Amino acid sequence: MMHKKTIASLLAMMVLPAAQVYAEDAIAFKKTNKSNANQTDETAASVELDSVIVLGKKEQVTTTDKGLAGSVDVITREELEYEHVTDTLELFSKTPGVVLSRYSQGIVNTEVSIRGFSGDGETPNAKVLVDGIPSNLFSGLSELDYLFPTNIQSAQVFKGTSDATTGLFATAGNYKIETRKDVGKQLQFGYGSFQTREMQGYYGEKQGDFTQNYAIGYRKGNGFRDHTVNEKIALSGRWQMDFEQSSLALSAKYGKYNSPEAPGYMSKQQARDDRRGVAPNALNDSGEKEFKHLSLHYDYFFNNDVDLSLKTYWQNFDRERSVRFIGSPGVENRQEDQTSTGLIAKLNWKINPQWSFETGYDIEHQEVSEFRQRLTTIRRDAKYDFTAQGIYAKFENTPLDWLRWNMAYRVDRLSSDPKNRFVNNGTTLVTTLLDDQTIVQPKFNVFANLSAQQTLFANAGRSFQTPTGTDLNTRGGTVPVDVAINDGWEIGLKSAWHTDLNTRFSYWQQKADAEFINIDGTRRLLGATRRQGVDASFDYKLNDALSFWGNVSRVYAKIEESNVQNPEFRGNNIRSIPSYTASLGLQFVPNADWITRIHIDSQGDYYINESNRGGKYGGYTLTNANIDYKTSWGRVSLLANNIFDRYYEYVFDFNSNGSAGGVNFAPGAGRNFMLTATLDY
Repeated sequence: MMHKKTIASLLAMMVLPAAQVYAEDAIAFKKTNKSNANQTDETAASVELDSVIVLGKKEQVTTTDKGLAGSVDVITREELEYEHVTDTLELFSKTPGVVLSRYSQGIVNTEVSIRGFSGDGETPNAKVLVDGIPSNLFSGLSELDYLFPTNIQSAQVFKGTSDATTGLFATAGNYKIETRKDVGKQLQFGYGSFQTREMQGYYGEKQGDFTQNYAIGYRKGNGFRDHTVNEKIALSGRWQMDFEQSSLALSAKYGKYNSPEAPGYMSKQQARDDRRGVAPNALNDSGEKEFKHLSLHYDYFFNNDVDLSLKTYWQNFDRERSVRFIGSPGVENRQEDQTSTGLIAKLNWKINPQWSFETGYDIEHQEVSEFRQRLTTIRRDAKYDFTAQGIYAKFENTPLDWLRWNMAYRVDRLSSDPKNRFVNNGTTLVTTLLDDQTIVQPKFNVFANLSAQQTLFANAGRSFQTPTGTDLNTRGGTVPVDVAINDGWEIGLKSAWHTDLNTRFSYWQQKADAEFINIDGTRRLLGATRRQGVDASFDYKLNDALSFWGNVSRVYAKIEESNVQNPEFRGNNIRSIPSYTASLGLQFVPNADWITRIHIDSQGDYYINESNRGGKYGGYTLTNANIDYKTSWGRVSLLANNIFDRYYEYVFDFNSNGSAGGVNFAPGAGRNFMLTATLDY
């Protein structure tokens, strides 16, 4: 087993070569290389060996990792800034293969999932990173509501298992948000349907070697469904000082989301009869959540070829919720408090024009407190510590102008405090710490230019899915939940047919052993699973006035060998995986003052449980549009969502048999509008 001291020692050994290089070449450092800190191989970049699809202006992309040979999609600020959403995770809806689960449950409102993983419950499937800092709850659920679109520079999605930089929760890939750090001044005011009011602001200034950035956001509205008042605020500040060979930045973020009302899950009949109604059992539902964040970011440039990045952070997620589900005897009070601290280190070394080396280490420590009480019964009272740490080393080689590859090994080690305490339904459980787990994960990426217009890419890698919460420990006769190992690969072709048309097509597979899901604290062991599918994307600029983009993702997700506890699941589809997702966008710019966009989202139906009983639901096709008019002081925008007022819904089963008492329906929002005015200084 690899202990903390062992991992720290390995990290020190990997950094030693950099010290020697610094001693010889520090004088050669040029300050202009700071902007290239994230590009480890200039030769590779010059021949454009990558598989990235960009929605928006490519010049707004600042931190894409072109070492990932797979489905990498980036949405730039140009595309993000006209979006107005209650839940920030909705911004990912344009990317291929991303499934948006709209819970409509107040502060627990939305989740995203990729690569045939379900957004139901609390089952980790992807890592969320904001400026390189993790933003997942202890359960793996994603949290981004402390950000507004005006403060986001770009949003990147990587689907696959070949990224060595992330371990914990990165079962199927990762989502990376880069906040704005540019110079600019912007204010935006909006008013829309359901009495929605919104204000966003951004201020960025650079004076000499000092840069400061501030952002603010406020949104309040009644929501489409009755009993859906929500209010959120976000504040952030960043201060950076540049030195001769380094930079130091302090980042602070704060967010609060208040839902004094929540509409609850409906029965099927009520959802069909009154999609704007409130579930009778949810009349006392409410909740609020708060986020606090501090982080330090330090970059040191030894010379033209070696740079070191260090990040350390503290953040707190605090949630309190009152909820009553269908069939529940009373309202349940739920309190969750998580404090995360961590360190992230990365070293890049360009050895020569053909070879480069990268290594990194990260440690993430979580202190979690959970409390749930229904009537007089304490259903859960838990306090526990969880630590995940990982180390990786990656070599990259460009032996020929048309060929580039990289190989990496990552090792993650998971541990939990043996003194963790759990109370379940009023009974204190004796817990036994699961053995410390060490997971070795090889990663591989390769690019080959078949011609000046076409790049063949492929990747392979291993990732893992870890137990969370009370499943970190065995309790009173329960079946242990082990780490599930995932092995995946992808092969594809990116083509530039001419300067105005780009396409990407890929086929992928991912297998898991001992997979599990967690539905509101109730775990189900699925067994061995297989996921496979195709992703296709394009962007086409017909002329200066008209451009298109689109994507489609087809997914097959099956339980190949069921767990012995549920043999009836064998051969079934995994719950809540739409048969396909697709998006199509059109932009029309008749002159310098007007921009019109149309955006169509579609997804197929899915089974609502592992037994595949109770029917299929969830399919929809929604059309959104916006129009911008440029003025002398900024711009005026009109956004219309679900223009044709289509009915759609999120449906899931608390159980696994499709019984009426466990199937829950949450209708989505009908036609709605938002009018905004943006002032640029």
